[in-house]
Amino acid sequence: MKLSVMFLVLLFSTVSVSAQHVSTYTASRDDGSHITYYLIHEPNGTPSDTLLLILQGSDCNTVLKNESIFTEYKNVWPEADVLLVDKYGINKDLSFSSDAERKDCPSQYIHNDSPEQRVADIQAVLDIVRKDNKYLNLIVFGGSEGAVIANLVTTRIDDVNATVSFNGGGRRFIDDVLHSIKSGSESNDEAAESVQGFRGFYNHILNSEQSDLEVSGHGYDWWHQMLSIDQLEILKGVNTPLLVIQGGRDLSVSPQKVDEMVQALINMGKENIDYRTYKDLDHGFENIEGESKRALVINDINIWLKSKLGSPG
Repeated sequence: MKLSVMFLVLLFSTVSVSAQHVSTYTASRDDGSHITYYLIHEPNGTPSDTLLLILQGSDCNTVLKNESIFTEYKNVWPEADVLLVDKYGINKDLSFSSDAERKDCPSQYIHNDSPEQRVADIQAVLDIVRKDNKYLNLIVFGGSEGAVIANLVTTRIDDVNATVSFNGGGRRFIDDVLHSIKSGSESNDEAAESVQGFRGFYNHILNSEQSDLEVSGHGYDWWHQMLSIDQLEILKGVNTPLLVIQGGRDLSVSPQKVDEMVQALINMGKENIDYRTYKDLDHGFENIEGESKRALVINDINIWLKSKLGSPG
């Protein structure tokens, strides 16, 4: 079974990058497999008191070959050490591919990757990295699927100082998938057929036993968890500063559903959550002319973080 859905378009501009000053580490899972993670320090700089955890989207690629992390996203807090965590079955030896259904994606990744697995891996890595209390501040930053993971991590990890989640969709993943399908269809008839097909898949996933299913580069656990997550409930459990960002021209997730979710949180009195929209920008923060406006968004995020953490000392 194959589904062609635009929500799998990568948030980050992901290309091979030769990153210097990156230290590679591994940690063990209970099943004997290894988590690969990376710490990035500023060369010849003073030790940082802030750790910036950057979380990638839903692609089958090593986070280390995500150039925009090194050239742009790290600048939300330039003074921080950056922590990156690869997904189950992936390490820096995996070559880059822009194909969402790449044929050489490791089977370990397809059948073991899921939001809960990512959160468990991140918890294990943070326990190691922060064991000496070197870092006074922890910033969690993620987009697309990484935004969902950032929100989940913030509810599970102690002492998160600030979280930024962007273009991560609304309350229910199915609404974002249907938005993506409709946005990418060439006709109403094509959209209706694809929507009907996905609704059938949705019902199958939520009412079937675990299987070796593989659809659009993901296995049963990933699909079942993503389609079961209630982001409104997750965000209700976030009590530290959170900035939610959404592009108004996003074709991968529904800006309308994000608006509705945030309004519901405001109505509940969640004063720790700030919301910023960029009505002219898409899922990758590009305008209608295809010009990247990431630098503008990153500068705004930096200003927001300074309002919560204070200026770097």
